[in-house]
Amino acid sequence: MTDPGRRPRALVTLPDVAWPVDGGKRLRCAGVLRGLSEVADVDVAVLHSRAPDDVPPVPPDVRVARWTRVSPEPLPRLRAALAAARGGLPVHVAAQRWDEVRRHLAAWTAGRHYDLVWFGGLDHASALHDDLPASVRLVDCDDVETEKWRAYLRGPATGVDRVERLQRRVELPLWGRVQRDVLRWADVVVVCSDVDARRLRGCASGGRPIRGRAHVAVVPNTYPDPAAVTGTGTGLHARTRLGHDTPRHPPSNPVALVVANYATPQNQDAARAAAHGLLPELRARHPHAGVRLVGRDADRLEDLRGLDGLDLVGPVPAVAGELAAATAVVVPMRFGGGTRLKVLEAFAHGVPVVSTSLGCEGVGAVDGEHLLVADSAAAMADAVMTLHADPLRARQLAGAARRHYERHFTPAASTTAVAEVVSSALTAGRPAR
Repeated sequence: MTDPGRRPRALVTLPDVAWPVDGGKRLRCAGVLRGLSEVADVDVAVLHSRAPDDVPPVPPDVRVARWTRVSPEPLPRLRAALAAARGGLPVHVAAQRWDEVRRHLAAWTAGRHYDLVWFGGLDHASALHDDLPASVRLVDCDDVETEKWRAYLRGPATGVDRVERLQRRVELPLWGRVQRDVLRWADVVVVCSDVDARRLRGCASGGRPIRGRAHVAVVPNTYPDPAAVTGTGTGLHARTRLGHDTPRHPPSNPVALVVANYATPQNQDAARAAAHGLLPELRARHPHAGVRLVGRDADRLEDLRGLDGLDLVGPVPAVAGELAAATAVVVPMRFGGGTRLKVLEAFAHGVPVVSTSLGCEGVGAVDGEHLLVADSAAAMADAVMTLHADPLRARQLAGAARRHYERHFTPAASTTAVAEVVSSALTAGRPAR
């Protein structure tokens, strides 16, 4: 319980900067900060971000008490593998220089007591929970790692990813251990959707269900409303405005648009599925159909450049123009966790979506009402061609999706959910289960 006569003091660790908000992880970080700042005085520690240092890492409209950044270089690959083996940890956790992070945070937080600590990921929680004491501890689990990598291992194997598949298979029970441990000591574990909440409560490593003391709460991923964007600022808020009522001019030839940050393995895999699976199927149905890959770190896909009908666009200053000129946003995800920003982005902009079942998990969208679901390259191509041939059908889907977005996924939904979860935890000392 906190003293009702003062504002609670919170420390939040973030996996990336919360400004500029030019990606899904940064959007989530910004939503967390907005919600926390409504109910507490917030200190912010940004860990392991590779963002430039030339701007403050918090949105200009969010008030925080103070902030710091610490991003030591990770261990070399061999040392990271040895540390992972010694500690029984996934390489992603073991590779970080937590010793340097601990020293920095110990000096920075010296003499301060926190009513609440919000850990910005399973890795932060696993490495730092003994070093950052607080009355209430919350962990943001934006991916249920065991389920994400099980889906990856169920997917098609290729010679390119053979070593990585072996690593993921070895690490699967290690992530299960991390999740069980966090659920044992945390007061609240936060996930992106009801689907992930059910999975985290019931997921297993070796068939044993994960049980613990933690309450599992949902804080949805969100997307800024394009109809409210003024065109000033940085990142997503600076993108060209395309309100949901802005007339779209679909292309004369079918164009399937993939928007993603291609630094992540799940998005690289989705891009390759679009290039090697969807694109040939589309071209078989329409000789001038095309696929466009838009987003950061597209240089990781250079081997795809030159495929007939494929445009490897990379990052663009304004994604709205790409959205307006597409037949549909396609989400050919085959593994991954959380909820997909690319789906919410298309919904918000009033653009039709064709997605795999996994790609639209967690957003509560209904096949045939808000989007079209297709789990094979051929079915995805058929869906894109349906939308190309029937503009009225495309507008109906996009309109229903926009209304769904307005009800559930504007930034206010995240801010409100964070504030409610934190207030409940602080009031009770630990929420009732």
